[in-house]
Amino acid sequence: MKNRIAFLGDSLTEGGCWEEYFPASEISNFGISGERSDEILFRLDKVLFWEPKKIFLMMGINDLGEGLSYENILANYQKIVSILKEHKHIELIVQSLLPTNDSLFKSANFNGMKILELNYHLRDLCEKEKITYVDLYTAFSTYTYQLIKDYTNDGLHLNEAGYRVWKNCLQSQNLI
Repeated sequence: MKNRIAFLGDSLTEGGCWEEYFPASEISNFGISGERSDEILFRLDKVLFWEPKKIFLMMGINDLGEGLSYENILANYQKIVSILKEHKHIELIVQSLLPTNDSLFKSANFNGMKILELNYHLRDLCEKEKITYVDLYTAFSTYTYQLIKDYTNDGLHLNEAGYRVWKNCLQSQNLI
C-alpha cells in the first residue's frame, strides 16, 4: 500500500496537482477554495477518516483577508495540533503562508508584514509542539515581501511554475 498523504487547506492547496507531483504516494487533496481556518478545523474529521500517514496543512490567508487576527488563526492551528496528538500515527506538517503580490492583488487586509507575523508565530508554535514547519514563504517572496510575479497570475494564487517551486521545497526537505 502506498503512503497516504493528505493536503489540507484552502484554494492554494486545492490548486495543486499533488497526486501528479508525488505519484509514489497515495494523495488526497482536501483543499477547498475560500475556506477559513475554522472551516478547515470543522472538517478535520473527514480527513482523519481517510486515515493518512501525513497531513500537509496550510491555512490562514482567507482569515487574514477577512481581517481576522493572527491570534484567531493560531488558536485554530492549536486546536488541530491538539486533535492530532490523539492520532500519534499521523505526522502533521505545517506549511507557512505564502506572500501575496500587491500590484496584482489589491486588498487592505493582505500585506507582507501580517503574513510574516503569522508565519513567525506558526514557526514558534511548531517548535513548541515539535511539529515539522516548512518555510515556503522565503522561496516565493521578493525582498519587498511580495509574491514573485513569475509564480502567479493574480497575485494570490499560484500558476504551474509556482506549484513546481512548492513541490521542490517539499522534496528538497525529504518530506515526501
